[in-house]
Amino acid sequence: MDLTIKIGGEAGFGLAFATDMLARVFLKLGYHIYSSKDYASQIRGGHNYHNLRVSDKDVAADRQQVDCLLAFDQETIKQHLHFISPKGIIIMDDNLKIDFGCNVGASAQLNSEVKVIMIPLKKMEDELKEKRIRNSILIGAFCKYFNIPFHILEESFKDIFKEKPQHIERNILAARKGYDIVTGQPIYPIEVNHDHHLNKKPDIFSGNQAIAKAAVRAGLLFHAQYPMTPVSEILHYLSLEAVKNPELVVLQPEDEIAVINFALGASFAGARSMVATSGGGFALMVESIGLAGMAEIPVVIILGQRAGPSTGMPTKNEQGDLNFALYSGSGDFSHVVIAPASIEECYIETMRAFYLAEKYQLPVIVLVDKQLTESFKSINIDEINQHLITSQTVDFNSTVSPNNTGQFNLSNLKEQRFGIKNEVVASELQNGLYPRYDGLEKYERTLPGTILGMHTCAGDEHDEIGEITEDPEIRIRMMKRRMNKLNLIVQELPSVSVYGNKDLQNSLLVVSWGSNNITIREAVDILQHEGKKISFLNIKYLKPFLVEEVKNILNQAEKLVLIESNYTSQLGGLISSKTCIEIKDTILRYDGKTFTVDEICAELRKRC
Repeated sequence: MDLTIKIGGEAGFGLAFATDMLARVFLKLGYHIYSSKDYASQIRGGHNYHNLRVSDKDVAADRQQVDCLLAFDQETIKQHLHFISPKGIIIMDDNLKIDFGCNVGASAQLNSEVKVIMIPLKKMEDELKEKRIRNSILIGAFCKYFNIPFHILEESFKDIFKEKPQHIERNILAARKGYDIVTGQPIYPIEVNHDHHLNKKPDIFSGNQAIAKAAVRAGLLFHAQYPMTPVSEILHYLSLEAVKNPELVVLQPEDEIAVINFALGASFAGARSMVATSGGGFALMVESIGLAGMAEIPVVIILGQRAGPSTGMPTKNEQGDLNFALYSGSGDFSHVVIAPASIEECYIETMRAFYLAEKYQLPVIVLVDKQLTESFKSINIDEINQHLITSQTVDFNSTVSPNNTGQFNLSNLKEQRFGIKNEVVASELQNGLYPRYDGLEKYERTLPGTILGMHTCAGDEHDEIGEITEDPEIRIRMMKRRMNKLNLIVQELPSVSVYGNKDLQNSLLVVSWGSNNITIREAVDILQHEGKKISFLNIKYLKPFLVEEVKNILNQAEKLVLIESNYTSQLGGLISSKTCIEIKDTILRYDGKTFTVDEICAELRKRC
């Protein structure tokens, strides 16, 4: 089974709740789920919609065609009617109107087999003497039409409102009213999927939640953040975690300048620290990111991309900050940029970021986007954690199962510390201070309070003990020390791998990064099933860049095409600068929307 449900309406109609409820219902029935959303930059009104994909296979991408449209307002009918599948279902408020003939493109798909179901939502809401309850009524009607037992829905309400039990009864009553109004045979009977991992207890996580959970597991002790779409949920999640965990400090300062400097102070004192922001906030952090590079202070920075520049379209998707992440800060210094390509990778790569930041004492940027951070997927986090224990390495570049690549173990990262010297002997001192910045490959620091471990920390150029200097020889020595970190880090990164056809000499090779990954992988699977020779290279580690590996793969391919969600093909520019290979054929999107599997398939068919 592969079912796509779209729920549309104004902000304030409870669309997110309805989507979450249905996702949990299908999760209880044993199905994989994936959900994404598109919403306006306003609290009330506007047109919002949520996509929910349900499948007996692991899925993590949107399809263009809609099997069931749940419409709360007329705008939903207007914008999405022509995407309904030939045998689709429309469940809508009886106050709405539908005219198949007036929709552009609708005539090709809408026919007598499309079922339109009218539910008197306003009337039923009035009968219940409740406000803003029509979403639960519609959920109830949906479940009856799909032959889903009511007790599954009831259990889902209890799960979602376990912290607010006062809302359980009113929502169950509303859902029952919608459920009971439906008569006749189920239109699309759903059965329990016994093949799915029902006994493995999967849950639903967004990319933001995966990042936050990974940070806690990695030993996060200090998080500072000024809320900013699309990563505000990280602050919300960690704030709740801090209530339960007395060791964790979560702070919302007045602006992003304060955010990054609070984090650097906490990190200097020995706490694993993280910040999260988007483009505008990151701009305010740039000077202090340079400070972290110069003073060699570890910090993890979650940079959630949205459509810019300036305020841009704050709730829309884009991959426009790659260059900003790569070249932030004045002068040359080492920092790492990692772009996870799935929600699972948000978890794994956040842990990797903490490891690299502390071991090499530098800023690590985890570069994500709106689609990745705010989408939800059924994931078994316990299964991932167990794999970290039983396997030396993890690579969740696959949506099915991890492949063993890389060189380190994350299973007990919280208990491990890297590059912290707890004991100093007098013979190590220089001019009475500890040489914290000594050596080309040795990165050890002492924390405040360490006996004989005192040294100077500054944003000016300095010598081995941290004292400010402008001596040319010392400058050269310190620059080499800081820049050599990337040479060491690149040796620890997993190798790049090609998905799909391995015979690159007779294949179209698709190149991309970030959240496009899963969409492209599914498209590659479809096209391979059609007999097309096609391969895919996802580039996750952007700085340091695996130059020789990427160059070798690109040189083997017969044809190349680059897919990105930005105007200027920023990954293409990076590849060109590092490998001298220019990918001229590009598929770029910068309208704030995300690629669907159908759109990618259509574009790639033209090139195969």
